[in-house]
Amino acid sequence: MNKDQDKYKDHRTSLLEWETPEFVPAPRGKRWYITAGLIMTALVLYGLFTDNLTMAIVFILMAVVFLLTEKKEPKIVKMIISDMGVQYKGQFYPYHHINSFWLVYHPPYVQALYLRIRNGRQFKHLRIELNGQRPQEVRGLLLKEVAESEGAHEPVSDALVRILKLQ
Repeated sequence: MNKDQDKYKDHRTSLLEWETPEFVPAPRGKRWYITAGLIMTALVLYGLFTDNLTMAIVFILMAVVFLLTEKKEPKIVKMIISDMGVQYKGQFYPYHHINSFWLVYHPPYVQALYLRIRNGRQFKHLRIELNGQRPQEVRGLLLKEVAESEGAHEPVSDALVRILKLQ
Protein backbone atom coordinates (compact mmCIF):
# COMPACT_ATOMS: atom_id res chain seq x y z
CA MET A 1 0.00 0.00 0.00
CA ASN A 2 1.48 3.40 -0.94
CA LYS A 3 1.37 6.60 1.14
CA ASP A 4 -1.69 7.92 -0.72
CA GLN A 5 -3.60 4.75 0.18
CA ASP A 6 -2.35 4.79 3.79
CA LYS A 7 -3.74 8.26 4.50
CA TYR A 8 -7.25 7.12 3.54
CA LYS A 9 -7.13 3.73 5.26
CA ASP A 10 -7.96 4.88 8.79
CA HIS A 11 -10.85 7.12 7.75
CA ARG A 12 -12.83 4.82 5.45
CA THR A 13 -16.25 3.49 6.28
CA SER A 14 -17.39 0.57 4.17
CA LEU A 15 -20.78 1.22 2.59
CA LEU A 16 -21.00 -1.92 0.45
CA GLU A 17 -18.67 -4.85 -0.07
CA TRP A 18 -18.74 -8.15 -1.88
CA GLU A 19 -16.47 -10.86 -3.18
CA THR A 20 -16.33 -11.40 -6.90
CA PRO A 21 -14.29 -13.36 -9.42
CA GLU A 22 -11.72 -11.39 -11.45
CA PHE A 23 -13.50 -12.55 -14.59
CA VAL A 24 -16.28 -14.90 -15.60
CA PRO A 25 -14.83 -17.88 -17.47
CA ALA A 26 -16.64 -18.84 -20.65
CA PRO A 27 -17.80 -22.44 -21.02
CA ARG A 28 -16.31 -24.02 -24.15
CA GLY A 29 -17.38 -27.27 -25.73
CA LYS A 30 -15.73 -29.58 -28.24
CA ARG A 31 -17.16 -27.60 -31.12
CA TRP A 32 -15.43 -24.42 -29.91
CA TYR A 33 -12.03 -26.14 -29.64
CA ILE A 34 -12.40 -27.76 -33.09
CA THR A 35 -13.41 -24.44 -34.69
CA ALA A 36 -10.61 -22.53 -32.96
CA GLY A 37 -8.08 -25.21 -33.98
CA LEU A 38 -9.22 -25.08 -37.61
CA ILE A 39 -9.04 -21.27 -37.69
CA MET A 40 -5.56 -21.22 -36.14
CA THR A 41 -4.36 -23.93 -38.53
CA ALA A 42 -5.75 -21.96 -41.49
CA LEU A 43 -4.02 -18.78 -40.30
CA VAL A 44 -0.68 -20.56 -39.82
CA LEU A 45 -0.96 -22.21 -43.25
CA TYR A 46 -1.87 -18.88 -44.83
CA GLY A 47 1.26 -17.35 -43.28
CA LEU A 48 3.39 -20.19 -44.62
CA PHE A 49 1.87 -20.10 -48.13
CA THR A 50 2.36 -16.34 -48.40
CA ASP A 51 5.99 -16.65 -47.23
CA ASN A 52 5.16 -14.72 -44.09
CA LEU A 53 6.98 -16.84 -41.53
CA THR A 54 6.61 -14.18 -38.85
CA MET A 55 2.81 -14.33 -39.12
CA ALA A 56 2.83 -18.12 -38.84
CA ILE A 57 5.10 -18.00 -35.77
CA VAL A 58 2.95 -15.33 -34.10
CA PHE A 59 -0.22 -17.41 -34.51
CA ILE A 60 1.53 -20.53 -33.23
CA LEU A 61 2.75 -18.60 -30.18
CA MET A 62 -0.74 -17.15 -29.61
CA ALA A 63 -2.20 -20.65 -29.62
CA VAL A 64 0.47 -21.94 -27.21
CA VAL A 65 -0.02 -19.02 -24.80
CA PHE A 66 -3.80 -19.48 -24.93
CA LEU A 67 -3.52 -23.20 -24.20
CA LEU A 68 -1.14 -22.57 -21.29
CA THR A 69 -3.41 -20.00 -19.66
CA GLU A 70 -6.93 -21.15 -20.59
CA LYS A 71 -7.39 -23.40 -17.56
CA LYS A 72 -6.63 -20.55 -15.18
CA GLU A 73 -9.34 -20.23 -12.55
CA PRO A 74 -10.37 -16.67 -11.65
CA LYS A 75 -9.21 -15.40 -8.28
CA ILE A 76 -11.91 -14.32 -5.87
CA VAL A 77 -11.24 -10.70 -4.94
CA LYS A 78 -12.87 -8.22 -2.58
CA MET A 79 -14.71 -5.14 -3.81
CA ILE A 80 -15.46 -2.34 -1.35
CA ILE A 81 -17.35 0.88 -1.92
CA SER A 82 -16.54 3.22 0.95
CA ASP A 83 -17.19 6.82 1.86
CA MET A 84 -13.72 7.77 0.51
CA GLY A 85 -13.49 5.70 -2.67
CA VAL A 86 -13.44 2.21 -4.13
CA GLN A 87 -11.12 -0.63 -3.24
CA TYR A 88 -10.69 -3.49 -5.70
CA LYS A 89 -8.05 -6.25 -5.62
CA GLY A 90 -6.40 -4.46 -2.71
CA GLN A 91 -5.94 -1.26 -4.74
CA PHE A 92 -7.68 1.85 -3.41
CA TYR A 93 -9.10 4.43 -5.85
CA PRO A 94 -10.20 7.69 -4.18
CA TYR A 95 -13.30 9.25 -5.69
CA HIS A 96 -11.32 12.19 -7.08
CA HIS A 97 -9.38 9.69 -9.28
CA ILE A 98 -12.57 8.12 -10.65
CA ASN A 99 -13.76 10.14 -13.64
CA SER A 100 -17.01 8.24 -14.24
CA PHE A 101 -18.77 4.91 -13.91
CA TRP A 102 -21.41 2.91 -15.75
CA LEU A 103 -23.22 -0.35 -15.28
CA VAL A 104 -23.78 -2.96 -17.96
CA TYR A 105 -26.51 -5.26 -16.74
CA HIS A 106 -27.88 -7.84 -19.16
CA PRO A 107 -28.16 -11.08 -17.18
CA PRO A 108 -27.08 -13.78 -17.61
CA TYR A 109 -24.52 -12.50 -20.15
CA VAL A 110 -23.10 -9.34 -18.59
CA GLN A 111 -23.37 -8.01 -15.05
CA ALA A 112 -20.52 -5.55 -14.63
CA LEU A 113 -19.57 -2.22 -13.15
CA TYR A 114 -17.09 -0.16 -15.16
CA LEU A 115 -14.97 2.60 -13.63
CA ARG A 116 -13.05 5.13 -15.69
CA ILE A 117 -10.02 5.93 -13.56
CA ARG A 118 -7.66 8.84 -14.11
CA ASN A 119 -3.98 7.99 -13.79
CA GLY A 120 -2.07 11.21 -14.44
CA ARG A 121 -3.01 12.23 -17.98
CA GLN A 122 -4.21 8.77 -18.95
CA PHE A 123 -7.40 6.89 -18.22
CA LYS A 124 -7.99 3.21 -17.68
CA HIS A 125 -11.21 1.25 -17.54
CA LEU A 126 -11.71 -1.13 -14.68
CA ARG A 127 -14.30 -3.89 -15.06
CA ILE A 128 -15.77 -5.30 -11.86
CA GLU A 129 -18.20 -8.22 -11.88
CA LEU A 130 -21.33 -7.51 -9.83
CA ASN A 131 -21.61 -11.16 -8.79
CA GLY A 132 -25.15 -10.93 -7.48
CA GLN A 133 -25.04 -7.35 -6.20
CA ARG A 134 -28.09 -5.26 -6.91
CA PRO A 135 -27.09 -2.73 -9.60
CA GLN A 136 -29.49 -0.11 -8.20
CA GLU A 137 -27.71 -0.16 -4.85
CA VAL A 138 -24.23 0.11 -6.44
CA ARG A 139 -25.42 2.92 -8.73
CA GLY A 140 -27.04 4.82 -5.86
CA LEU A 141 -23.86 4.79 -3.77
CA LEU A 142 -21.56 5.80 -6.62
CA LEU A 143 -23.87 8.57 -7.90
CA LYS A 144 -23.29 10.47 -4.66
CA GLU A 145 -19.59 10.90 -5.53
CA VAL A 146 -18.98 10.12 -9.21
CA ALA A 147 -20.59 11.09 -12.51
CA GLU A 148 -22.39 8.35 -14.40
CA SER A 149 -21.63 7.85 -18.10
CA GLU A 150 -25.22 7.54 -19.22
CA GLY A 151 -25.73 5.45 -22.34
CA ALA A 152 -22.27 3.87 -22.12
CA HIS A 153 -22.08 0.28 -23.25
CA GLU A 154 -19.80 -2.67 -22.78
CA PRO A 155 -16.47 -1.90 -24.53
CA VAL A 156 -16.11 -3.63 -27.90
CA SER A 157 -13.00 -5.47 -26.72
CA ASP A 158 -14.90 -6.95 -23.73
CA ALA A 159 -17.84 -7.91 -25.95
CA LEU A 160 -15.55 -9.67 -28.43
CA VAL A 161 -13.76 -11.58 -25.67
CA ARG A 162 -17.14 -12.65 -24.26
CA ILE A 163 -18.72 -13.58 -27.62
CA LEU A 164 -15.64 -15.45 -28.87
CA LYS A 165 -15.27 -17.13 -25.45
CA LEU A 166 -11.61 -16.16 -25.15
CA GLN A 167 -11.58 -15.74 -21.38
